[in-house]
Amino acid sequence: MNTEIREMSNEATGQQKMHKLRDKSVLIVDDDARMLGALDKVLTSAGAVVTWACAPADAVAILTKGQKVIELVITDLWMPFDNGTGMTVISVVHEMFPNLPVIVLTAFGSPEVKAECLSQGATAFLEKPLDTPQLLSAIERALVSPKCGAGTT
Repeated sequence: MNTEIREMSNEATGQQKMHKLRDKSVLIVDDDARMLGALDKVLTSAGAVVTWACAPADAVAILTKGQKVIELVITDLWMPFDNGTGMTVISVVHEMFPNLPVIVLTAFGSPEVKAECLSQGATAFLEKPLDTPQLLSAIERALVSPKCGAGTT
């Protein structure tokens, strides 16, 4: 499984989208340390403030304790934990923070899985391997959608 994010092919496109991430608080949920590192690198270089969670239960704890304002969640879908998957994260966010956008990442996508994630409240569904412009475009759309806003503390 290729978990890396392909480098940006169009530098201008990336620069235009980077300013939209400046000082935005993003929670990344993934059990793969390489993917966490790659996403962290892309997002912090774009100015985002990144928090990591390696398991769905950790993400739920970060969100429900309210110690940080989170403006966007990016979660892997398939994580091998008894305490949940990316669907757990989507469900908790949709129920407790309906205005908080969630972008789902997966290496095992299908039209049915995409439809299920979107129907459960995900804002976007991206298949790995990702490329930087694709990721930044999805983030930009998620942050300007009507779903984004209040209730994320």
